Amino acid sequence: MKASIGLVTGLLLVLCWSHAFADSADRKTSAGSKSKVVEFAPEASLINANDDIDATGNCLEEIKNYCSDLTAGGSELADCISDHITESEAGTGDDVPHISDACREEVYQFKVQRDSNINLNVPLAKACKIDAETKCNVTWFFGYKAGQVIACLRDVKERVAPACKKELFKVQKDAAEDYRADPQLYEACKDDAANLCKDVKNGGGRVQACLRDKRMQLSWTCEEQLFRQEMENSDDIRLSVRLFSKCINDKKKFCPDVAPGNAKVKDCLEEHRTDPDFSEECKEEVDAMIERRVRDFRLDSRLRTVCETEIYSMCAYFGDLDSASGDASVVRCLQDFLEEITSPQCRDQVVKYQQLAAEDIRFDVPLADACYEDRVKLCSAIPPGSARVIRCLLKQRNSLGSKCRATLFDEEMRFSQNIDFQYPMRKACKLEISLFCKDVPHGEARVIRCLQDNKYQKEFTKECKEEVREYEMEAASDYRLNYRLNKACKEDVATLCHDVCKAEEGQVCGGTVLRCLTEKRDDIKSEACQKEVFYFEKMEVSDYRNDVILAAACRADVESYCKDVDPGNGAVHDCLRRNRAKLSETCRKEELILEEQEAENVELRPGILKSCKDERTMFCKNVAPGQARVFRCLAEKMGDADFGPTCRNEIIVKLHRRQANWKLDPPLRKACKPAVQRLCEAEDKQNSEEGYVYKCLIKNYLELDAGCQKELGRAMHMAFFVWQPGAILTSVCDEDITEQCLSKRPNMAKTPGAVGSCLASILEELAGKQAGAVYSGRTLSDECRAFADVAEPPNMKQAFEASLSVALLQSQLSVIESSTGVQMLNRDKQGNAQSVTLTGWTALLGMAAMVGLLIFGATFAYKYFTGRHDGYTLVVKKGGR
Repeated sequence: MKASIGLVTGLLLVLCWSHAFADSADRKTSAGSKSKVVEFAPEASLINANDDIDATGNCLEEIKNYCSDLTAGGSELADCISDHITESEAGTGDDVPHISDACREEVYQFKVQRDSNINLNVPLAKACKIDAETKCNVTWFFGYKAGQVIACLRDVKERVAPACKKELFKVQKDAAEDYRADPQLYEACKDDAANLCKDVKNGGGRVQACLRDKRMQLSWTCEEQLFRQEMENSDDIRLSVRLFSKCINDKKKFCPDVAPGNAKVKDCLEEHRTDPDFSEECKEEVDAMIERRVRDFRLDSRLRTVCETEIYSMCAYFGDLDSASGDASVVRCLQDFLEEITSPQCRDQVVKYQQLAAEDIRFDVPLADACYEDRVKLCSAIPPGSARVIRCLLKQRNSLGSKCRATLFDEEMRFSQNIDFQYPMRKACKLEISLFCKDVPHGEARVIRCLQDNKYQKEFTKECKEEVREYEMEAASDYRLNYRLNKACKEDVATLCHDVCKAEEGQVCGGTVLRCLTEKRDDIKSEACQKEVFYFEKMEVSDYRNDVILAAACRADVESYCKDVDPGNGAVHDCLRRNRAKLSETCRKEELILEEQEAENVELRPGILKSCKDERTMFCKNVAPGQARVFRCLAEKMGDADFGPTCRNEIIVKLHRRQANWKLDPPLRKACKPAVQRLCEAEDKQNSEEGYVYKCLIKNYLELDAGCQKELGRAMHMAFFVWQPGAILTSVCDEDITEQCLSKRPNMAKTPGAVGSCLASILEELAGKQAGAVYSGRTLSDECRAFADVAEPPNMKQAFEASLSVALLQSQLSVIESSTGVQMLNRDKQGNAQSVTLTGWTALLGMAAMVGLLIFGATFAYKYFTGRHDGYTLVVKKGGR
């Protein structure tokens, strides 16, 4: 036991002695004026014998004023004065330290000399001794060069001890302030600096800034070393001297709690650079930093770190990253593969770069390079930022060179997929996004669609609404700029509209493919594409400018008749249609085409949607939109007592409008299309609004198939149902109606269906006259009778009075309900009968069976007791007639 204790004690004594010896060795190597802490580096004579500036030299006054409590040695005084130099470079006002030029130069020269050999920097040598010997001892093979060990330690700074990293930062700061303190940079750039920046004062990072501004004139070795230093310093704002000095106040104001390192302060300043109180001089520096970053990803330490895997796997050819660096190729590569990036941190950084590109052309390298000459020629007076230059180029698309135009179009397609890439809209709609779209994920144009859906909400500001409209007009100019439609309809466009637009070199399709898709909507296979095409149709009917072809055709007409009309909510379309008789032929035809689309779906009719909201809920809530089903339901129900007059008038107006052209009646258009092509092609080609095709079909009624006859009869039935004098299809009967119907009941026309019922009665009398029935003497002209006969489906009076029969049936079942207490009818909230229950139908069948049984029994009994039961008679029909 005593032997073990003695052994342990001996070991401890040896260990303590060895540490004491090592410390003594370090002290010996740096004692007096000599230092050789790092063995493989040359021995150094300490500056001023104490590794510090001369306390009685050029900085005497500054030391008294700012560093009087410090003792010379270990760079204590030099570091103190250096900090005050930095403060004087960044600050303004009376409290800024005053450092003489002579003192500055003395400190700079001390740093320059000290950083040439690690053994001259005793604190660095001690802190980094082990790291230097294990990671940077290559002098045995390559020989020693000035600053070589320190340069190596900078390269591996992420893997060195914390104490070493701290001292290395001081060295980097020295070199960032004065390029002479970086031996490699100084050696590579001293000639360029002498030639290009000879009047630039040393210190404050000014020489490096001058060299960067004249990068195109630098020697290759200088440019390489300048970039190397910038990349090494990219993660800490304190090492970006000019940026730090220009932005220190903005850092205090906008990023007070953000610690330096990992590019966090730079990112914070970048985020706030467009804020109202952000200083212009700092914004210029931040913009310059971003511009350098987008041209080489290596200057963005955050992107370099979080996207390291993606960069090597997606953007490095054969694992060679050098082949992918420069010319912004890595950033563009990451943007191209954005959908495949799985790392959220990397994805966020790539999205940020795309966002910056959409905001400022300087941050979109391919676009900036492709459009440089066009920008100088066409947009030189437009300041960069806020997408102003990009919009300037867009407005002059046809004047751009082919390369610029094609690149601009490619960028537009990228920008269309995310609200983050629509800078003016994102800025103008900040409030609206928070109100209506706060839970909507960005990407896939979802927030943009949300803003479109809500743009008529009263909370929407004018600025936001205008930006949404601007986006919609751009999306309408070419289907490829409508991100959601382009993605959903890619296959259908290739199948149905592949030969419609052969746009090359950035030329837009001008709405031709969108027109093709709307015309061939029934042939679209993809459900997602059908939905997107329908949404586009809603955009068209809402704002005439979203129909590029119509807008071009009607430009002069809008200026003449509707220039003071707000373009939203379909108001311009309504204005043009009120002035239909005055429109140019091309505009009239385009409005007619749009009306054909509107007729398909009530959702495309803003007027009916607004006027008939309650009636649709009450009478047609279970009717799916499309193929004019909802409109047909409303038209059939408008005679109901609960049907509002506003909606009724809207329906009547649309029914009269249908008479102008057969294509405005979708069921008729579908059923009679073959017949029109066969019998009425000439009338159809006229695209008239005088009902020529209707009249042609009536003339050839007997040659129509049953489906077309049925739909034509329904259309004529509804035309008589809403008869007005002078209506296109029923005007042939105006004299007959006035003489035979209105002469006795002048107010008959005010009741929908009354005039039609009157004509039906006359037709029945005329039919009865031929059968010998009593005839009142009323008659119809041959032309009117032909039209009225078509409206008979097949019994016109029965059709017009069907509602009376239904009302009688409802009345009888109501009586049974009240007497038995059994529910016979389903009723709505207002108590109106909507349908017959199963119990009701059972009661009706029972009553019918009882009546039939009583009739049969009475007949049988009568025959039996009177002897009239003669058996059967065989009747044989002969051929012939």
